Amino acid sequence: MSNYSSYSTFLDQDIVRGVCWSLAIISMPCNLIVIIRLLYFNYRYSKTTSKKSAFSLRHHRFAISRNPSIFLLFNLTLSDLVSSLYLLILAFSDVYYTDYYRNKYGLYPDYSNITNDWVLSSTCTFERILSQIALLISILMTFVVAVDRFILVVYPHSRRKITVKGARIISLVCWLFALVIAIVAIAYSLESVASRPRTRRDILAQLCLTDSSRSFVVFVITFFELFLGCSMYVTAMILYIIICVKLKQSKQFRSDSSNRIEKRISIILASVVFTNVFTYLPITLISILGRYIPGFNSGQLFPTLVILLYLNAAVNPILLLTMSAGAVSNGNGNKIIHSATNTSGKINTT
Repeated sequence: MSNYSSYSTFLDQDIVRGVCWSLAIISMPCNLIVIIRLLYFNYRYSKTTSKKSAFSLRHHRFAISRNPSIFLLFNLTLSDLVSSLYLLILAFSDVYYTDYYRNKYGLYPDYSNITNDWVLSSTCTFERILSQIALLISILMTFVVAVDRFILVVYPHSRRKITVKGARIISLVCWLFALVIAIVAIAYSLESVASRPRTRRDILAQLCLTDSSRSFVVFVITFFELFLGCSMYVTAMILYIIICVKLKQSKQFRSDSSNRIEKRISIILASVVFTNVFTYLPITLISILGRYIPGFNSGQLFPTLVILLYLNAAVNPILLLTMSAGAVSNGNGNKIIHSATNTSGKINTT
C-alpha cells in the first residue's frame, strides 16, 4: 500500500512536518488573542466619554491609535499572524494533498507519474507571498520597535521620538516595501516553477519558497533578506543591551518600580530578538555554504531551519501574554509594555 504523505507537502520530512504543525497550532490562537486584546483596549478608550477618567487613562497606554509603541507592536503581531497563516495553510495542505493523491492515483500507483499539483497550485503561490511578507515585516518591525524603545529609554528628552503619525508612516512604508519585494520575487520565480518537471519534488519548493537557483533577481532578493535579517536583529540586540545597561545605571532603578518594569520589558523584547538571531545566523551560514561549496548537503537540517525562521510567530505572542499575566499578578496590569512612559512619552531614567 502506498504512503502518499511522502508525496504531499512535506514529502518524507517528518521533522519539518512536526515543527510546522507545532508552530501553527501555538501561534495562530496566541496571535489572535493578542490582536483582539489590543483592538479591545483601543475600542474601549475611543468609546470612553471622559478622556480624563481613570478607566480611560489606564487604557490610553494600550490604545493603538494613541500610543506609537503599541501601534508598532500591533503591526509586529500582524506580521506574526501572517506567519501563522502561512504555517497553518502548509500543515492543512499536507493533509489535504495526502488524501488528494490517494483518491487520484489509488492504492498502487506508478510513482513516476505522480504530478506535483501542490507546487503548481494557486494556494502555493499565495503561500509564497505570505512567506515573503511575513519574514520582511517581522525583520523591519522588530528593528523599529527596538529603535523606538532605545530612544525612549536612552534619550527620553529627545525631540526625535517616534510619534503616532510617524509610527503609521513607518508601518505603511514597511508593509508596502515587503509587498513590492514579494511581488517581484514571485514574478521572477513563477517562470522557474512553470518550467519544472511536473513530477519533480524538493522540500524548499514544497514549502512554497522562491527558487533562487534559476533567477539572479530572486537570488539577490533571497540573500538580501538574509543579510537584512541578520544585520537588523544583531543591531536590535545591541540596542537592547544598551537599554538594559542604561536602566541598571539609573539612580532611581532600585526604588522606582516603573524602571524595574521597563527593564523586564526590555529583557523580554530582547529575548524576541535573540530568538531571531538564533534562527537567522544558521540558515544564512548554510545558505552560503550550499551556494559556494560543491557537494555540500545539509540534509534535513536546512528545511527545518527554514521553518524555524517563523519561530517568533509563536514566541512573540507567548512572551507578550506572559508579560501581561506577570504584570497583572503584581498589581501592575496597567503598566504592560509601555508602563514606564508618562503622558508625554518620557521614561524616568534619571
